[in-house]
Amino acid sequence: MADDISDRYQSFFDAEFMPLIRHAQTQGAPERAAYAEEYAAFHLGQINRKLGRLIELMEQNQSNGART
Repeated sequence: MADDISDRYQSFFDAEFMPLIRHAQTQGAPERAAYAEEYAAFHLGQINRKLGRLIELMEQNQSNGART
């Protein structure tokens, strides 16, 4: 069950940003802002993780005596 939710969350935020629009009911500004903030936070976390890995690789490369 937890994996299903995690997979849905991951696939939802992996897609391009698209404002949540419902034909029967429009969302207010606070709901749209909260969604945009959560989307941005998710992707900032992804960037942070990738930059951390890049720094690790660069440090390993430098400690092995390779030129950067």
